[in-house]
Amino acid sequence: MTSLENDKRLSEVLELFLLPNYNIVSTTYLDLLLSHISENIKECNTSDYESCELFQKWVLKALNVWGSECIPSQPIIIFTLKLVGIVSRNELRFHYWQFQDVYNKLCEIFKLRKDDLPVSVKVAYTTMLSDLIKHRSGRQWIIDSGVWKDVVKYAQWNHTLYVTRESHKFLWLLLLYEQQNINFCKEVILMAAAPLITNNFESQKYQVLEDKYLDQNKLLCATLDLLTNIIENTLFENMDNMIPELCQEVLDLEMRVKALFEACISTKILSHIHKLLCICFFIPLKKNLREGKKIIDAEISQKFCSHLNYISMMLLKKTYVIELVETNKFLMIYWKKLQSFHEFVFTHQHKFEHQVITPMATVQRLAYNIRDVMFKNDLPITRIAKVCIDILLEIMDIMDRDTAVITFQTLCHVLKNCVPDTCNGTTNNINNTTNLDNGSKKSIFKSPLEGDPIVDHPTLLSSLLNGLAAMTEKFKLKWQECVETICLLSLAQEILNHSGTTPMICVKALKVCKLAIQNFMPPNLVLLIETDSHMNEIGPTLFKRLHDINWEVRDSVLEVLNTIAIISEDKYPAFQEFLLANEFLELAVKIAKTDNESYVRASALTFISTTVRIKKLWDKKLSQFDLPDIAINLFNNESEAIVRKETVILIKELYVHRKWPRNVIDSMSQAMATAAVFDLHWEVKISALEFWKQFIKSHLSDQGVLDDHFPKVTFSKEHRKIVSLNETEIKRRLNKALDELAKQNCLGVLLVTLEDDSDFEVCKTSAAVINKLKTFLLKYKLNEPLPQLPLPKDSATLDTSYVKYELPDSIASSNSEQVFSNSSNVIEEIVDANDANLLVSIYKNSMKMDGEMKKSEEKTLQYISCVTRHSFLQTIFNSDINAYIEEKSRWLTTYTTSFESVLDDILTVYKRGDVNSMDCY
Repeated sequence: MTSLENDKRLSEVLELFLLPNYNIVSTTYLDLLLSHISENIKECNTSDYESCELFQKWVLKALNVWGSECIPSQPIIIFTLKLVGIVSRNELRFHYWQFQDVYNKLCEIFKLRKDDLPVSVKVAYTTMLSDLIKHRSGRQWIIDSGVWKDVVKYAQWNHTLYVTRESHKFLWLLLLYEQQNINFCKEVILMAAAPLITNNFESQKYQVLEDKYLDQNKLLCATLDLLTNIIENTLFENMDNMIPELCQEVLDLEMRVKALFEACISTKILSHIHKLLCICFFIPLKKNLREGKKIIDAEISQKFCSHLNYISMMLLKKTYVIELVETNKFLMIYWKKLQSFHEFVFTHQHKFEHQVITPMATVQRLAYNIRDVMFKNDLPITRIAKVCIDILLEIMDIMDRDTAVITFQTLCHVLKNCVPDTCNGTTNNINNTTNLDNGSKKSIFKSPLEGDPIVDHPTLLSSLLNGLAAMTEKFKLKWQECVETICLLSLAQEILNHSGTTPMICVKALKVCKLAIQNFMPPNLVLLIETDSHMNEIGPTLFKRLHDINWEVRDSVLEVLNTIAIISEDKYPAFQEFLLANEFLELAVKIAKTDNESYVRASALTFISTTVRIKKLWDKKLSQFDLPDIAINLFNNESEAIVRKETVILIKELYVHRKWPRNVIDSMSQAMATAAVFDLHWEVKISALEFWKQFIKSHLSDQGVLDDHFPKVTFSKEHRKIVSLNETEIKRRLNKALDELAKQNCLGVLLVTLEDDSDFEVCKTSAAVINKLKTFLLKYKLNEPLPQLPLPKDSATLDTSYVKYELPDSIASSNSEQVFSNSSNVIEEIVDANDANLLVSIYKNSMKMDGEMKKSEEKTLQYISCVTRHSFLQTIFNSDINAYIEEKSRWLTTYTTSFESVLDDILTVYKRGDVNSMDCY
């Protein structure tokens, strides 16, 4: 559709919006329309853009049509406000409408200044204002008209998440843009903080009335959230702006927040105060850094540390241990953000990150105070410990490596204390009573790490294992920098051996095992001995868990075994004996065939696929199984795509890494043709195409190709001598390889999958394989005629078995050249035949296909078998495959959401009248 046609359709749609009582079927249409309008205006950044002129005139016409007695439906109001915002991002367009008093008229007609505005209209109104503040003229109207005050009220009322988020963003951006306008900024800050200034907050006396108390202070809490958002976003936006300092100066913010903090005994109220108090401590630091210093002044540094001590002691006094840990999380986050602008240090010798992280892991003098508070107040210690670990993981992404080491070491020691000391046949049980001199008994504190934490505190143990796994994946710590890593495998093994370990803990412990084997095995230990002692001990443990009743455990064990197999291939060959000694290979084959859970069968196949690459494992064990036959049978009878995919990968690995007689290869190629063309899952098809990619590589290799090119000479197995490879000989070898690929259905499969309409990823994969082959063939000029020269004495001969075809009865009477004179027609017919089978294929494992459908599938395979070297080359050399894929991608991306489609849908739905349309978006 041309631009002129689009504008015509757009005009029709906009006129619909002016009709009395018009209402859109689905607001999704309007969202898509606005998205296209925004993108089009962005691409054409000129003030005289035709669509902008269309919108400008339409808005003026709309304001004349609408009035207090005739306003549009709510979706059209929202559309109009957002449209005005999008167009008004350009200052010249803003002036056009401002001259016509459009913005004031919008406020009047839509009653935007009223307090009872619907939530969705508030969001649209705020969004429009956010667009206007991008230039000076828009901000001036916002200031002069006072509409910014509406947004302050939205933020303070805190009605919905969307309104609050948009209003917060508008206000802190407005302050940043107008930071030189000090008086205006002060006015905004004072209005935003008015509920805090006039607050009559009294100390809460009764914890049981917490919810009622929170409801009474809803406005105050919303105001605190607003101030937190303003300061957090402006403090770390850039080094130059002084909005946070202005907030501190105008409001005496730190003093007010401290007063609230001290009066508060409600954790729900505290959550609105806590973050703001922490961030206030960083305002003086940034002010000091603006002077370009790398070392914070001693006085400011000392005051900052005093603030931290104040907040820590105050939280402990209130017995808020979790909030103390959260304080350190905030401190770490803000410290890192400030460091990103300008690196700085304090005058004292200890690294700030270490001081912050250690209370979170409770290994500092402050820990004694924390311990005493927990002992005396009977706090939920297990929950506190779990939350501490979770909070540590929240800031893992901003940890330095040395800080991560401290955290990892601490978690390792805690995990060690969770594992009962079974070396001497005892556990860590400690009596929770003690006899006094007078014969009475006194209760003493019992740590969650006493007794049997594996049974008593699985939630804490779960967080510990999660934390160690996450830190291992992120930091890949080495045993040289953190000796605790060496113990991790044995600790996880102890948990797996424990009779009370839950399935969930087993899965997490197995993940730790896998990561420990991947990352923590010291190479010198493994290479100097047959196997590490821990590995010898864990073999029976894994074997036992491989028979666990819970499938998640079995699945996790197979993941560990696959990791061991991967490492044994090159890095630690000693692990190969470990896999053999514990009989994991034969057990995996049995599981792949018989386990009742598809994920477990798939994991077993993944493990087997890894092991078939390893010669020792193949020679000693795997060669005893008829794996190709097992894999093909599994594929033919498997209902789950995840298993079929892994089966196809196994067949590929068997083909690539092991030698097979011709009849086995024929069976493999037949199964892989079915997988690539008929399977209902795209990942299975792609995996099958990977097989065909290797199939092509293998056949080219048989003809002398090395590292993607022909050498100048090669050894001819046929003539048992070295022959030179000139242009003629190379073309003959390529033709021989292509004839064999055609005979094995490879070329037909590639052309059919290139046209696959069920999934674009399959088309792209097929195109990539064809393009690579095409590039290689063009490199050796296979698109040019064969030179008319006498055959060399020792040239490769064309075996007639490679080029002789018996055509199916349905096309036997036709000349083969005529059949493939138009390759695209053949492919379309193949695809049509394939489509006819799709629905039936869904049920092929639950009911027999009737004869007609079976014939259809057979017909498709017949067509594939009839794709010859000549027809394949004719198709690929005469086609721009990249252009075909790009066009298909473009069509799939836009066929339902394009500008033209959205306009047509809106018009079509309107013309249907009272037809109940389904929203297909």
